[in-house]
Amino acid sequence: MQYIICYDIADDGRRSRVASCLLDFGTRIQESVFVANLDDDLAGRMRGRLARLVSEAEDRVHVFRLCSACEPKTWTLGQGQLVEDREFYII
Repeated sequence: MQYIICYDIADDGRRSRVASCLLDFGTRIQESVFVANLDDDLAGRMRGRLARLVSEAEDRVHVFRLCSACEPKTWTLGQGQLVEDREFYII
């Protein structure tokens, strides 16, 4: 399943840790936007790690799950590139 993750993190250090976490699961497509192709187990791990990093009082994280029917309808403009599945993930 493909996930789009975007965030607005108030603290520089916390923002860096969130970005590093997301790089373990997917690809950065903009400064605070990532795409991740994950099965249910990896999606659960990502959610758990993010939950430990994010401040409920100060930060905002949005995770959008794209259904299999939506994935082929994704398109980009300009320098955007569609994200391909990785052969493996290091977690």
